[in-house]
Amino acid sequence: MVIIKCLLISQKKKWINNNISILLITVFLLTGIMAPAHAQSNLMAIITKEPGTVYLDNTRITKYVNSGIMDGWVKKVVTDKERKAKLQSIKKAKKASKKEKAKAKEIKELYKKMSYQYIHIQFDSKNSRYKALESYYYDKDSQLISRDTNSSDWGAVPVDSTEAQIMKNMTDYIQNNIEYVTMK
Repeated sequence: MVIIKCLLISQKKKWINNNISILLITVFLLTGIMAPAHAQSNLMAIITKEPGTVYLDNTRITKYVNSGIMDGWVKKVVTDKERKAKLQSIKKAKKASKKEKAKAKEIKELYKKMSYQYIHIQFDSKNSRYKALESYYYDKDSQLISRDTNSSDWGAVPVDSTEAQIMKNMTDYIQNNIEYVTMK
């Protein structure tokens, strides 16, 4: 009787161990193979004139079905070259009002400290226009140094511009990954 009980207990342990192994393999396959298709990185590089400086956050894209508006977030990394160009363009702006000079000084100080920014942007691809809803500016230590939450007006998407590339990438992402996009 004791031998039969020992055999039953041994068989039960094998069955449990086999099922646990199958469960662990299944979890590994689902998280190790399936998940990275979407979760490898939430930032997709956008090819622009200055490669590698603009990224689309593919976890924060919304498509408004009725209006066709696409809403998302973009990370823009400021390179030393871009920083110098921006500071140089501010320096060249000699004929400006006091208000414009004050704004230029504010932008100059921001660009001296800024490492990257997150921009909440919307595109109306039917009418080829866009607007920035808000921007958050960060230093090299990822500390928030400034924010602009004033929504801009709709503006035309310039041909061959960074905005045109962002709109194209966002459109392509929505078409190819509809299951990961928030639809409203």
